[in-house]
Amino acid sequence: MLNRLDEIDWTRLTHAYGTAEDVPDLLRALASDDEDEVEEALSEIIGSIFHQGTVYSATVPAVPILVELASAARHQRSEILATVGMLADPHHAYGDEAEEVREAVRAQADRLAALLADPDPQVRADAAYTVAQCGDRLPAALLRARWAIEEVPSVRASLALALGLRDPGGAADLLAAALQQEEPPVRVAAVVAIHRAGLPWPAGAVEAFAAAFDPEVELDYNWQREGEALDELVSEADERFVVDLLGRLLTAAPPARKAAAYAIGERCRQLRSAPALLLPLLGPALHDPDEGVRAEVVGVLRTAGPASAPYADDLAQVAAGWPAVVDATGYTPQQRAVETLAMLADPRWVDVICAVWAGGHEVRLPVAEPPFSAAVLSAARGRLAGADNPVLVTGLATLLERWGPAASAAVPELVTALPVAPARVAAALAAMGAAPEPAVPELRRAASQGDVRAGVVLWRATGDVEPVVAAVARQLDAGPNGDDWRLRQAFDAVPALDALLPRLRSYLTGVALETEAERYAQLLAARSVLELADDGDAVLPTVQAVLGTGWWAASAAADLVARFPDPAYEPALWKLLDERVGPVAPVRALWRIGVSPDDLAPVLVRLVEEGWTRGVLPLLAEMDARSVLSALRDLAERDARVITGGVVVDTAWQDEQLRHDLREAVAVLER
Repeated sequence: MLNRLDEIDWTRLTHAYGTAEDVPDLLRALASDDEDEVEEALSEIIGSIFHQGTVYSATVPAVPILVELASAARHQRSEILATVGMLADPHHAYGDEAEEVREAVRAQADRLAALLADPDPQVRADAAYTVAQCGDRLPAALLRARWAIEEVPSVRASLALALGLRDPGGAADLLAAALQQEEPPVRVAAVVAIHRAGLPWPAGAVEAFAAAFDPEVELDYNWQREGEALDELVSEADERFVVDLLGRLLTAAPPARKAAAYAIGERCRQLRSAPALLLPLLGPALHDPDEGVRAEVVGVLRTAGPASAPYADDLAQVAAGWPAVVDATGYTPQQRAVETLAMLADPRWVDVICAVWAGGHEVRLPVAEPPFSAAVLSAARGRLAGADNPVLVTGLATLLERWGPAASAAVPELVTALPVAPARVAAALAAMGAAPEPAVPELRRAASQGDVRAGVVLWRATGDVEPVVAAVARQLDAGPNGDDWRLRQAFDAVPALDALLPRLRSYLTGVALETEAERYAQLLAARSVLELADDGDAVLPTVQAVLGTGWWAASAAADLVARFPDPAYEPALWKLLDERVGPVAPVRALWRIGVSPDDLAPVLVRLVEEGWTRGVLPLLAEMDARSVLSALRDLAERDARVITGGVVVDTAWQDEQLRHDLREAVAVLER
């Protein structure tokens, strides 16, 4: 096959980086006598024709050549063979050409079967895996015949998994016997094979796995699906099996205890029922004699969501040690404990971070958006009162700024602290919409430097338009380097911008400008003309152009259309909805211009299913979208989490909040 490489027009084929004319040389390099050259070539070939699991048109003709190399290459034969198997495995390979690639692998079935008898045990193990991906092109009897004579445990483990995949019914007795008679790697593989095949658990399955489990000995990567074997079983197996298995592992050696704790966290991220079921098993492990186990448990509680609340006292004890390790590299258990307390709105986290700030450490808030509670606000106010440490005052002002008007009770403490950190304290006051007299000079200074929010607060408090006009003008002067976040804050201050109207009109060009800041300036111009001059025709071409950019300014343009509905925007709104950028905004705009809620509500439900949740449920309630009540109930009450993507430690918290919001939306729609 290597001699026929030039018969293929590789320039007509593609891979992850464009045309595939480099593939022949990479394939030839796999036959080199130089092991380093082979290793580098294999890495490059995988990165191009099998990039992060995606296959391409160039992958198809490469398959028979890779199979030949798996037999004839001097080096990396098992790695090449495992790659061939993964190309046919739907758990590893994706893309428009995936089925064609699988068929190309199956077409090599006879050549692959011969490798079951290869002298190299790793090649035999990978051959069992790859043969299993060939489906009915090869009889399962081939695998059973090899099982009968194979002696190497790693190969037998692969054969057990292959038999479970290819002949689950016929292999049931063989797998059950393997639980009691085989080496630990084979027992682990047999349990996984039984689980994947959906077979009943044989007697002693839990005991066999627990006794055989070693975190250092895992399934080969090609056989892995949902992480490592323990994670897969704990995430997917029935509750009785999982509780029994974890109970045994949590009393085993420290590595097993640590792995069991991690696996609990994985199930908590996937199933809503998991925290109530499994966190009680972790209680004793918070006091485990092994430091690594304790750290893992704290990490699991950070991941598990609000169900970690019963362990707040233990977490507070751990969190208290953060000041002593605050300079450590990476996430420490102490920091994770502070984060969890913050997510629980437990005020004890404030005392800990204030100790860190008081020590001069300029650390960020433990979580991006600390949940508000009266108790946490009270703790923050108590620490702010009389504080004279700039780092401490800056940190507390940043926290209060996050909460905005909800934290307005802290205005007196902020005013007192103003001389310590003027800019940060003024920003917190502006976020609350407060402009007490002592803060006015600092707010004016901020507005003069382009802080639109400060200008808006002054205008609302005093009626003086000059600060907000100056701030907006400063942002417009910056052109493409302006701050789109600042410009957005001017949208609700349009009545104060009459003096800028002639300048703003110049932004209504009918074409979208290059940067997001400039586009927000165009939208500010459009809103100003609509509100101050009531001239919808003048703004329509520009707003349509910004809608067509498909980025965040486009979502803001949809918000503008919702405020000033015009059916002329409908085609652009539907197109924007397909872009999935701020998708709630175009739905609201479409509804406001007259599209039926019955047509739009299913779109919003799909957004929730895909993890787009911000603003969806209030809009459904506003639309009185009773037609999707059943779908909302299902999303609220199902066990599988809706939100699984994003920052790993936050997804369960976000999903529980979504569940709460779904139930509230259902209650509103049922009234």
